[in-house]
Amino acid sequence: MNISSVKNFSIFNNAVANPQKTVKNDVSFKGVYIDALTNPGSAKKKKHPPVFLKKDSLMLNEIAQKYPNQDCFIRAGYIGLPRLEYREKPPEVQVFDADIAKRYKIYIDTIDPDYPCEPLIIYPDSDLNAIIGVPSYVSTNPSLPYTVRVGFELHKKLLERKIQIMDIIGSTDTVEFGSETIMQKAHKAIEEIEVAVTRYLVDCAYATLKDRPSAKQIYESDYLKIQAVLDSKRKIDLTTSVAKQKEMPVENDKDVDICDFVMKHYPNMSENLDRLTEVRNYMRENGMTLDNFVDVNV
Repeated sequence: MNISSVKNFSIFNNAVANPQKTVKNDVSFKGVYIDALTNPGSAKKKKHPPVFLKKDSLMLNEIAQKYPNQDCFIRAGYIGLPRLEYREKPPEVQVFDADIAKRYKIYIDTIDPDYPCEPLIIYPDSDLNAIIGVPSYVSTNPSLPYTVRVGFELHKKLLERKIQIMDIIGSTDTVEFGSETIMQKAHKAIEEIEVAVTRYLVDCAYATLKDRPSAKQIYESDYLKIQAVLDSKRKIDLTTSVAKQKEMPVENDKDVDICDFVMKHYPNMSENLDRLTEVRNYMRENGMTLDNFVDVNV
């Protein structure tokens, strides 16, 4: 099988946003959760329950702080490798209890009609998680941290459509959705964007997995940079009052809108679906999958 070279290779590097250098008072590190049955590959310190290595936790924490009103759930999917679900963080105070060992457990309603958990990008039965959903030595585009980041941005698009639909409902007397919920209708409306960003991630995986040493070097260089940024923010947050933080100068956020960026390069949905199939099949046939480099035994 022949496969064309990735076009516009430079766009992969251009889309990777620099760590945010702003100081805000809406920082939240508890927006990413991992299912105890999920196998995150070589990013784990021990097999059960999965605990991320510090460098992977730092990356995920840096991502989570940018999305304080959203949650990401890393669930077990195809052969136990990660899949993704997202939800809007409810404004209610979170309920928890303590077990006999004094460990706190929280309660999350995954089918809450107002704040449901929505699967995005990597679905329960999708083997794409062996290509774009495993955090191995690769820290750039196809890794779990980067895929989680893209998922957060896609989830924003989903919530934006949901809000638009709700605004329309509020201004009309009758609305007919048939058997669909508002969230299902919103999800269908962003399907074209979801396909485009998935194609982008798979193309990135194809490009990155051809150059393992380079990817490893990038991973190691990111670790110290992200640790320094988060340690600095943590120290400021723990020692400076909220009122003082508001007085501190804030730089402009230089992060790119990943969804808009990808749609400009991949606007054709049918072409994106064909490319997804082509690259996925080629990578599978030639062993170019991340699960070749990680422990996939749950």
